Amino acid sequence: MPTTFGRELLGRDVIDASSDKLGTMADFSVDMDTGSIVALLVVIDHGIDPKFLPWPTSDGLLSVPVSEVANIGSEIQLSR
Repeated sequence: MPTTFGRELLGRDVIDASSDKLGTMADFSVDMDTGSIVALLVVIDHGIDPKFLPWPTSDGLLSVPVSEVANIGSEIQLSR
Protein backbone atom coordinates (compact mmCIF):
# COMPACT_ATOMS: atom_id res chain seq x y z
CA MET A 1 0.00 0.00 0.00
CA PRO A 2 1.47 3.39 -0.93
CA THR A 3 2.16 5.92 1.79
CA THR A 4 -0.38 8.73 2.06
CA PHE A 5 0.35 11.95 3.89
CA GLY A 6 -2.44 13.53 5.93
CA ARG A 7 -2.51 16.75 3.93
CA GLU A 8 -3.24 14.72 0.78
CA LEU A 9 -6.55 13.66 2.35
CA LEU A 10 -7.74 17.16 3.22
CA GLY A 11 -10.57 18.33 0.99
CA ARG A 12 -11.58 14.83 -0.12
CA ASP A 13 -15.24 13.89 -0.06
CA VAL A 14 -16.30 11.57 2.75
CA ILE A 15 -19.03 9.15 1.68
CA ASP A 16 -21.05 6.54 3.54
CA ALA A 17 -21.44 2.86 2.63
CA SER A 18 -24.25 3.79 0.21
CA SER A 19 -21.93 6.29 -1.55
CA ASP A 20 -23.95 9.26 -0.28
CA LYS A 21 -21.76 12.27 0.47
CA LEU A 22 -21.50 13.05 4.17
CA GLY A 23 -19.11 15.97 3.86
CA THR A 24 -15.51 16.97 3.24
CA MET A 25 -12.45 16.04 5.26
CA ALA A 26 -11.13 19.15 6.98
CA ASP A 27 -8.62 17.82 9.50
CA PHE A 28 -7.81 14.82 11.67
CA SER A 29 -7.15 14.06 15.34
CA VAL A 30 -3.86 12.51 16.39
CA ASP A 31 -3.15 10.53 19.56
CA MET A 32 -0.19 12.48 20.94
CA ASP A 33 1.19 9.43 22.77
CA THR A 34 1.28 7.09 19.78
CA GLY A 35 1.25 9.48 16.81
CA SER A 36 -1.66 7.53 15.32
CA ILE A 37 -4.56 9.22 13.58
CA VAL A 38 -7.64 8.44 15.68
CA ALA A 39 -10.41 10.39 13.94
CA LEU A 40 -11.25 12.24 10.75
CA LEU A 41 -12.74 15.69 11.24
CA VAL A 42 -15.39 16.28 8.61
CA VAL A 43 -17.26 19.42 7.55
CA ILE A 44 -20.82 18.11 7.18
CA ASP A 45 -22.67 18.92 3.96
CA HIS A 46 -25.58 21.35 4.16
CA GLY A 47 -28.88 19.59 4.70
CA ILE A 48 -27.42 16.87 6.92
CA ASP A 49 -28.48 17.11 10.56
CA PRO A 50 -25.59 15.90 12.76
CA LYS A 51 -28.08 14.90 15.49
CA PHE A 52 -28.96 11.88 13.36
CA LEU A 53 -25.36 10.74 12.89
CA PRO A 54 -23.66 8.25 15.23
CA TRP A 55 -20.54 10.40 15.77
CA PRO A 56 -19.96 13.48 17.92
CA THR A 57 -19.48 17.00 16.60
CA SER A 58 -17.26 19.70 18.00
CA ASP A 59 -16.78 23.22 16.66
CA GLY A 60 -18.91 22.32 13.64
CA LEU A 61 -16.79 19.30 12.70
CA LEU A 62 -17.94 15.69 12.78
CA SER A 63 -15.41 13.39 14.48
CA VAL A 64 -15.39 10.03 12.68
CA PRO A 65 -13.17 7.31 14.23
CA VAL A 66 -10.64 5.83 11.80
CA SER A 67 -12.14 2.41 12.57
CA GLU A 68 -15.15 3.55 10.51
CA VAL A 69 -13.05 4.05 7.35
CA ALA A 70 -13.55 1.26 4.81
CA ASN A 71 -11.49 2.63 1.91
CA ILE A 72 -9.38 5.63 0.96
CA GLY A 73 -9.15 6.55 -2.70
CA SER A 74 -10.25 9.67 -4.52
CA GLU A 75 -12.97 9.69 -1.83
CA ILE A 76 -12.93 8.46 1.75
CA GLN A 77 -15.55 5.75 2.12
CA LEU A 78 -16.95 4.83 5.51
CA SER A 79 -18.03 1.33 6.51
CA ARG A 80 -21.58 2.42 7.35
